[in-house]
Amino acid sequence: MIPVRNASKRSYIILAIIIIIIAIGYWLFASFYKPALPVKMNSPAFSLSDLHGETVTEAQFDGKIRLTSFIFTRCPDICPATTANMVALQSELQKQGQFGNEVEFVSITFDPENDTPEVLQQYAERMGIDQSGWTLLRGDENKVKDLASQYNLSIVRLDDGLFAHSITSLLLIDGKQRVRQIYRMGEDMENEQIITDIKTLLKEQQRDS
Repeated sequence: MIPVRNASKRSYIILAIIIIIIAIGYWLFASFYKPALPVKMNSPAFSLSDLHGETVTEAQFDGKIRLTSFIFTRCPDICPATTANMVALQSELQKQGQFGNEVEFVSITFDPENDTPEVLQQYAERMGIDQSGWTLLRGDENKVKDLASQYNLSIVRLDDGLFAHSITSLLLIDGKQRVRQIYRMGEDMENEQIITDIKTLLKEQQRDS
């Protein structure tokens, strides 16, 4: 006969082992399903015009990863550097067959007075923008500023007619209209990290579909 004290001790050991196994299992489960890119905010609704005067809303990007920048074509430094980096990202995604299919780019001007459809078209051609997967949008200046403010971005018109704006105005948005990452613009853009984050969201979408 097993002494009661030993039996009780063995029961506690077995119970402790079970609790440890459950805790490890929960930790592994949580780690596996925890989003690598946390949701920062919901991406607000918008209604703007493309270069053909057609209305574009956020719903047209449902189910696709979207990299969105706020720019103006008269910008002397940050905006063209950002667009050039996005063109490099565009090329990489084209090689993977994902550009325009699973991933789209959007650039929104906050200087509609100068950035007419013709000016934006010239900008696209000059910078190498592939409009099959990259949409350039414009709208009323105050309307765009309000949209930017909902992303916690600041845009201020200066006395010379140019603009000062947040240098963190590059947004990675998932197919469920949620902002997952916000990047620095210009020469400091980390293209490799952006590609990695895009791939992370693509895998997440495949897993959830």
